[in-house]
Order: sequence, then C-alpha cells, then structure tokens
Amino acid sequence: MTVLGVIFFVIGETAYVPLGLRGDQMPTEPGKWGLPGGYLDYDETAGEAMVREIWEELGLNIPHLQSQYPFQGALDQPYYVGSRPLRLQNVSLRFPLMFFLENMTQLPPLKPQVAVDEVAETRWYELGEAINMQLAFNHNGIMKHCLESYYKDIWSPALPAS
Repeated sequence: MTVLGVIFFVIGETAYVPLGLRGDQMPTEPGKWGLPGGYLDYDETAGEAMVREIWEELGLNIPHLQSQYPFQGALDQPYYVGSRPLRLQNVSLRFPLMFFLENMTQLPPLKPQVAVDEVAETRWYELGEAINMQLAFNHNGIMKHCLESYYKDIWSPALPAS
C-alpha cells in the first residue's frame, strides 16, 4: 500500500506545488518530477506515513505547517483510494493538503531528508506549470483530479485544458 500527498500552497491567487526529482537509482520513473509518497511502514497509520514521506522527500514538517497556516485537507482519511493490481502496488491512498499563506509570506524551504539517489532535487512550481509537466506516475493528472473533485468548492484555479 502506498500513500501520495497531493499538496498545494496558495499565496493570493497563485498556487504552488512542491515536487521532488526522482533519483537516477529509483527502480521506476527515475529522473522525473513527482509528488511526495511511498510505502507504509509496518507500524504506522496511513496519515503517519504521509507525514513521514513528506518530511523525508521534501523536508516539510506538516504538523508545524498545520499549526502555522490555515489549511484544507485531511490526513485521517484519503480523498481517493485507487486499486490497480497490474501496477507495482495494489492500493494507493491519496491525501489532499492545501495551505493558505498570506500574500507576503514566502514558501517554506524544501530540504529533503533522503539520499540524492532517492530524491535528487526539490523545487517549487507554479500550479499551471506543474500540471503541464510530464510528471512521474501521472501526478499532473492526479493533481488536476484532486482540484476538480476534492477542492472544487474550496478553491478553483483556472486549469489548463487537457
């Protein structure tokens, strides 16, 4: 089972997405940008795994960010459960998080806590650019789906046509 963080940071009218560049030694989709995610450890809940994966791959401390900024989303319940038996994992849980920062606030620094062969680089992208990229595992389509389903009544950007 895997978890995937579909994370957005909104400043004014602009949304940003933190992405990690998959290292060259990754068994699938090496050298592609993607959202943070990974496998559950034996002794953790899905929400705990999501907090851990975001910390490891992006260096973002989700509990701290939740205490500092207004946000919409949840770590106790995924917004989407996917089951694809022909893929590497059978079940993938998608967790939405959208933080609302004040206009003069800077985006938090990204500092991965894993080796460069797992996450070679991290970077903030504007949402429109990220959705138009060829991301690992169709993460651009997953972001669009999250915005059009989970966040449609909370925050609706003008998305590029598919």
